[in-house]
Amino acid sequence: MTVVTLAGLSGAGPRSLGPLVAQRLEADYVDRLILTNVARQVGATVEALHEREERPPTRGERFSRLLQRILERSAVSGAGGDPYFGPGVAAFLTEEYEDLPQPTITKGHELEDEAYIEAVHTVLEEMAEGGNTVIVGRGSHVILRDLPHVLRVGVVSEYNDRVTTIMERERISREDAERTMAARDEARAYYFRRFLGLDNPDAPELFHMVINISDVGLEYAAEMVSAASMAHGAGRLALAAKAAV
Repeated sequence: MTVVTLAGLSGAGPRSLGPLVAQRLEADYVDRLILTNVARQVGATVEALHEREERPPTRGERFSRLLQRILERSAVSGAGGDPYFGPGVAAFLTEEYEDLPQPTITKGHELEDEAYIEAVHTVLEEMAEGGNTVIVGRGSHVILRDLPHVLRVGVVSEYNDRVTTIMERERISREDAERTMAARDEARAYYFRRFLGLDNPDAPELFHMVINISDVGLEYAAEMVSAASMAHGAGRLALAAKAAV
């Protein structure tokens, strides 16, 4: 049963690597789809969930305009590079909530913390139990770390490579990309502190393996992760690690 989680900072490469790994393993690739399923459970719009994840509430409204632009670019421009979502991704994600029976939550700060993280846990665990899935982000490498069949992979890259990735993916200037990256990194840090109690979500011990895609090409990185996933599923990964020690 194949389940791989990929985690890393904004622009570090999990979203670029994920589809390649999924293709090799013939697995489902789960990224924005997680937001859709979580939104269904808590009765919130996708925009509200993005707002919750894309900025720390303690910053108040200072980031609201910037993050709204981030959301719009991510949903429209950035989706073009995602093989499972085209330019109409915004409509696709929101139209599924039109028939929700109860009033929807429209602001991230109105979303109860407990309901939010419980829904994230539930959705991730259900997806992992189903197997044959590559999951990107949302703290999946932490939430699913006790499941023995899940391979946890960290993805890192150099600062300049991260900035360039965001510039190219979202068609923005270097200055805007750096501001965007900083805001997302801060929001991600808040998410892990507030909801998962972690100050360092990228600590090597949280992963089976960490790949630096500034030094390892995406295609070869995908081969490495795919091979590790198959070895892990066959029970050979742990044996190899013990033999190496």
